[in-house]
Amino acid sequence: MVLGLGAALSIYIAKGKSMRTLVHVTHEAVHQAGGIGTVLRGLITASAYREHVQRTVLIGPLGTVPSEPLGSDGTVLYDAHAGIQTVDLAALLSPIEAKYDTRLVYGHRQLNHEGRSVTVEVVLVDTERPPNGLDDFKYHLANEFGIDSRRYEHEWEYEHYLRLSEPGYAVINALCAGDGDPCHILAHEFMGLGVAYKTIMVGDPRYKTLFYAHEVATVRPLIEEGVGSDIAFYNTLRRARDEGRYIEAYYGDQNAYFKHALVSQSWRCDAVLAVGDLVVEELCFLAPEFAEKKIDLVYNGVPAKQLSMEEKEAASEGLKNVCSNLLGWPPEWVFTHVTRLVRSKGLWRDLLVLNHLDTLLAARRQRAVFIVLTSEVGRRSEESVRSMASEYAWPLVHREGGTDLSPGELEFDLQVRAFNARSRAVRVLFVNQFGWDRASCGEWIPEEMHFELLRQGSDVEFGQSIYEPFGIAQVEPIGFGAVSVVSDVCGCVGFVERSRPAQSLYDGFIIAPYTKMAAGLPDPAAPVGSEEVEWNEWAQSRVVAEDLSLALVGGKRKRRARLKNGFATASAMSWERVTTDWLTPVLERLE
Repeated sequence: MVLGLGAALSIYIAKGKSMRTLVHVTHEAVHQAGGIGTVLRGLITASAYREHVQRTVLIGPLGTVPSEPLGSDGTVLYDAHAGIQTVDLAALLSPIEAKYDTRLVYGHRQLNHEGRSVTVEVVLVDTERPPNGLDDFKYHLANEFGIDSRRYEHEWEYEHYLRLSEPGYAVINALCAGDGDPCHILAHEFMGLGVAYKTIMVGDPRYKTLFYAHEVATVRPLIEEGVGSDIAFYNTLRRARDEGRYIEAYYGDQNAYFKHALVSQSWRCDAVLAVGDLVVEELCFLAPEFAEKKIDLVYNGVPAKQLSMEEKEAASEGLKNVCSNLLGWPPEWVFTHVTRLVRSKGLWRDLLVLNHLDTLLAARRQRAVFIVLTSEVGRRSEESVRSMASEYAWPLVHREGGTDLSPGELEFDLQVRAFNARSRAVRVLFVNQFGWDRASCGEWIPEEMHFELLRQGSDVEFGQSIYEPFGIAQVEPIGFGAVSVVSDVCGCVGFVERSRPAQSLYDGFIIAPYTKMAAGLPDPAAPVGSEEVEWNEWAQSRVVAEDLSLALVGGKRKRRARLKNGFATASAMSWERVTTDWLTPVLERLE
């Protein structure tokens, strides 16, 4: 009997019920570093998830040991290194530490999301030094999966997560063996695949493995760094589908990239999950084994909070007042883009659309402010913000170096300056910060202002990425009655299409068709290079601007309808639906 594993376990044992365990292998078991942490919080706290999954275990690397290895909301129940252990846990975990010459930390932590709180088990494995037997594991990995670790040992990410593999599996076996209940091991991205592959090697029928593709690591650099961007890649993918060919036929051998080497074998898992419709197609592009395998869609959930029309208008007025106080004039519209400052987010496309829209709004004698809330270097301190604001009126003005513009931010700022110099109706406000409150942005933000009001008050949210496996941020404001403008490669498109009301008049979601070649291309059969991309983006952004202009025409009745339909759409994209309609059927099929 396993002790110290939470009240839920004892309850189910007492009732004699079958208890399904889902083990999430992830680098964000404690600290959020990207989108997977958001997924874990939303998914695990959903009532439908808790109904179908009675026990949740998060496994990840310990890394550099902080003073609170499980975070401020965690409780350490076993850490022999720190002198914390019970007889029962020591009996389970100490032999694993001795066998692999590693350190384990076990305990509980809280996951909180939208007012819901759930306690989960967490196991962290020290990966700072290689565990005993790592070379043997790499040998079997090469023999059984064709993954030659010698090519990638200089890559810390590869080595780091591979060190998790055998101790991680041993922990799962210690915690879950003997109860006979279903136990599924879910590898989030390439980071969790080592544990999954170890499980497959052992071949114990008690455990089923799943790979959750939050992206296709092979594809991202081909789009972000390749000639032709998303336009060339997705047209190649479509051609390959028709021709029955795969990625190597067009882009050559990808095995020099360690993430590809790991992900390309994930078809061996009992199930493969994909976060978006195009992720399914990207996986099928990798190899015939994926094309022959059932790949299950499991979208990301989207938060939904119902606003009254009065609340929507109040939030909108608040944003307009902020813009008016800062710029000296009130806009009719406030547009936003909340994102990370990376190439994949396609920020230049926003400016292309606004360049066309500027003419249309000017003809109507309307003005708009486009707030771009993004940073390349993370959150800036209150002191830095105060200093920049007092010295040179940040964020209206930016300076290179110091605490202001990083190299990537400078590049975007130059684009913004050029746009603002020629525009008549639209002003871009580049806020290179994370956060939307006085502490984050300075005295020009009212004390009552906070981030959610930015989301609630926005009229339009942009998100025209060149690579976006899902894109929660792009669609979050839909539920608040905003128009969401996304590119046709965003994974959220499929979920929105399945969820939004059937009314043809609903104009809260605009799909920018950048991967479709616009009419008038000089030679449609020619390879897509930088010139073709530039021409196509200009042509398609004009179409997007025209659609957006029409969406902005109309009075309160139209805005009220968009708020109603937007909330209905967001509500149909909940984590409850994701769990019930997509995740649970996969788990049940594996049993």
